[in-house]
Amino acid sequence: MNNILYFENKQINIEWNISSKIIEAIKNSPSLQGEANNIGGEVFFYQYDLDIAFNGEEKEVFDVGDVVYWRSQTDTKKFGILFMYGNTSYGDGTKPRTSSPGIKIGTFKDLTTLSAIKTGIILKLG
Repeated sequence: MNNILYFENKQINIEWNISSKIIEAIKNSPSLQGEANNIGGEVFFYQYDLDIAFNGEEKEVFDVGDVVYWRSQTDTKKFGILFMYGNTSYGDGTKPRTSSPGIKIGTFKDLTTLSAIKTGIILKLG
């Protein structure tokens, strides 16, 4: 998989976090795509086959510009790829926070383009 997020004839470059112990499993997955959800401070898309176990790297507080692999605590078959562009509703006003723990798998710099993604747009990592 390349280090690009594609949507609506646009793209955002991603720098993979090669120090993450799970990044190779993400990169070796078939091309990942899903419907965008923009919830203010975070754009994400769900995955239902990307079942990668946590390994101690997980946390809930991230930095603006982080790309995160997320696992639901309430639905064991729901996973997601999150793009943090600002403080989230789960945050305390200082840093983005996820609703369930996640692992940082990369970073991106184009906050303006990412924050403008509308819910329902198809996102594709490839």
